[in-house]
Amino acid sequence: MKGLTADRVPLASDISLKSKLGSLGDNNAVGITVAQVLGLYGKMGDKSLNVLSKMPQKPVELKKSQQFFSVSDGRSDIFVIKDGWASLSHPTSARGQDICNIFMPGDIIGMRESFFERYDVIIFPITNCELVKLSGDYLHTLCKENEEIRKAITSYVMVNDNITIERLRSCTHHRSVERVAHFLLEVYARFKFKGLLEGDVFDFPVTQEIVGELLGMTSVHVSRCMTALEQKKFIRKTRSSIKLLKPNEMAENTGFDSDFIYGHICLD
Repeated sequence: MKGLTADRVPLASDISLKSKLGSLGDNNAVGITVAQVLGLYGKMGDKSLNVLSKMPQKPVELKKSQQFFSVSDGRSDIFVIKDGWASLSHPTSARGQDICNIFMPGDIIGMRESFFERYDVIIFPITNCELVKLSGDYLHTLCKENEEIRKAITSYVMVNDNITIERLRSCTHHRSVERVAHFLLEVYARFKFKGLLEGDVFDFPVTQEIVGELLGMTSVHVSRCMTALEQKKFIRKTRSSIKLLKPNEMAENTGFDSDFIYGHICLD
């Protein structure tokens, strides 16, 4: 894998340091809540956190590959992933459904979509999932009443848009091996930022088909790229996990920039 940029693009050894607002790994006994997640993206006092903790919510459990449709007449519902992985699909008349993003523990499905009216959400579980369902209308009412919550939600949407922009840039500028390496760094950075990863090994139950759809490649091509990265000793993979052996060198070669994704949320 050859370097694609003239200047070295460093990958922070601990990306979770970019969030000075907390960690989702701090209170595993309670589990991941919307207050915990938004608390990573904006400073919130006890009053704001208390308001979020009292939001009406409903637990939702999904089995692997059990498609879930959330249809709303107003704002779409919002789902916090407490455990498991899922993908978000948009219905298309020509090709059925297209996967547009993946989500892991500590992510919120439907947050961006909740800013649009009558926006249906289709969740496709990659693994068994434990979710918490929240009302988009209710959360947006809190946005109007509470500036701290509004800023945290805005920051969350911006960060996830940055992730999508970085992934698109990689797909339009990089060769296939670099695309896959860049995507693995994205997942690694997302885990690190949330405080859910201490070392360089992370769960990765995403199928080659889903990776291929996200990156514009066939599943066979994804498999070959994974093998190439392993042969070059950049990664070590198992059936459901990835270990990054040289994350900083991978970032240098792919131009992955965690500061572009997360740097802005440290600003007051």
